[in-house]
Amino acid sequence: MNMRTGSKAVGSLAAVLLMLLGIFAIPSSVSALPVTINDQLTTESGTTTDFGGGDYFYVKFGTDASFGVVWGTEESANNIYFVAVKARYLGVAQVYDDEGNKVLDNRTVKIYTVYAVKLEDVLEFSDINGNGVLPYKRVYDTEFNFTGDYVSSEPIYKKVDLKTAWTQSQVNYEETDDEKLWSFDLTASDLPYMPMDSYTGETGDNVLNNLTLSFHLSANMIQMDNASLPQWRITVQKSLGNMWWFYDAEKMDDIQVSGKVISYNAKWDQRIEGWDYDVENTVNATLLMEFSALAGNYIPAGAATWMTMNMVRTMNEYGYAYCRDVSGDVNLTETTGFYPTPRPLASPLMKFGGEKTRIGALEWVSNVTVDGEQGQVHSQVMAGIPVYAFAMNGARFGGFAVLGAMTFPGGQLIDHDPTFSSEALVDVSTDGASAMPVGMLLIGAAAAVIIIIAILALVTMDKKPGQKMQQNYERTKGSQPGEWAKYYDKK
Repeated sequence: MNMRTGSKAVGSLAAVLLMLLGIFAIPSSVSALPVTINDQLTTESGTTTDFGGGDYFYVKFGTDASFGVVWGTEESANNIYFVAVKARYLGVAQVYDDEGNKVLDNRTVKIYTVYAVKLEDVLEFSDINGNGVLPYKRVYDTEFNFTGDYVSSEPIYKKVDLKTAWTQSQVNYEETDDEKLWSFDLTASDLPYMPMDSYTGETGDNVLNNLTLSFHLSANMIQMDNASLPQWRITVQKSLGNMWWFYDAEKMDDIQVSGKVISYNAKWDQRIEGWDYDVENTVNATLLMEFSALAGNYIPAGAATWMTMNMVRTMNEYGYAYCRDVSGDVNLTETTGFYPTPRPLASPLMKFGGEKTRIGALEWVSNVTVDGEQGQVHSQVMAGIPVYAFAMNGARFGGFAVLGAMTFPGGQLIDHDPTFSSEALVDVSTDGASAMPVGMLLIGAAAAVIIIIAILALVTMDKKPGQKMQQNYERTKGSQPGEWAKYYDKK
């Protein structure tokens, strides 16, 4: 079934998948099973200007959640992006003034979060020490942009830029009792090599013959009643001009809510076929696939800002990435900066989330098939960079970007299977509750590398998990435009 021109309903979800969403807890008193509501999910495909432009395929629930893939075309060359744009419900607020009078009752506080992973490029190097990691860093200039330069103590011969035209196959659709699935391929052929410092000249036919990503997308949705969200008592003070300012936050007992839970997974089988290795690359010839990931939040302008900003801060829900290296847990935020040398990862997983809510995850199998033989995948992380921008309507977008990579033993046919996943709790309601009015923000136009960035920003975003949040914020530097920093309001 070809799904490119229309919308279709999507699948269901087993009750156990609810536990993927940490903030949405099932109280012990609940006895009824979740109800599947598959017909409320739709799909959408076509042409877009998001993330640099091209074609897209999204699974959606209204304006509260969109998950999918964006890729370049002949008309608009681009990389492949895995995308999740979703509402995150942080809790329910009871708002009082400093004299104890209730100002707002049962206000559900939500923010819109963008989570995206971009496949950057593939490069060839010689793993001289045999540890599977390339000790390099990307150079960045005075305007806080990455350049194309690489600095490494091991030879780098050439690379292929994955900003290109991708050919899409027909979308196939199938359904099981628990979920609905879509599958299609994206293929790029005859990708030219870009010489690097150790390049010695033409090798083979001087192009990567074929790179194919075979996608298997699944989405599931259930209705959950009698679940719980954090509840907060917020105290505000009135100042000059009848403006209300955040004063204090106190945790209360959780409140029962109803809502819908969506689970989305994008698994892909990537096949690299026909790489021509440099004649001088005779010691552990290795390929590296570089990726970048972004997690950021839209903070609305106007009346909702004072509560949203401080709720996010108080609950430590700006978001951060976490993974593991040989020494233990590694947390990445906008304050991480560039590592002097990459940090090798000890587990094939990178998660993104806040103190309670989850944003998404990128994971991959630790083995790879190279010319029919099993080999080991290594992975590394190089940087965490701030991303910050103001929208035209005065709203703010703040977050961070991560630069990482996976490496594969060299060969003529390389097969590997990563997964991009995300969940969303949407359409939350309590008796008499209403949502804070917010708009949705997406990354716009040439959202290429993860670079850049708009150097901001909020002094309170220096907080690491477990630390006490500051109670105010300020803009410390002007926002520099960059490829991740072009945003527009979707509502």
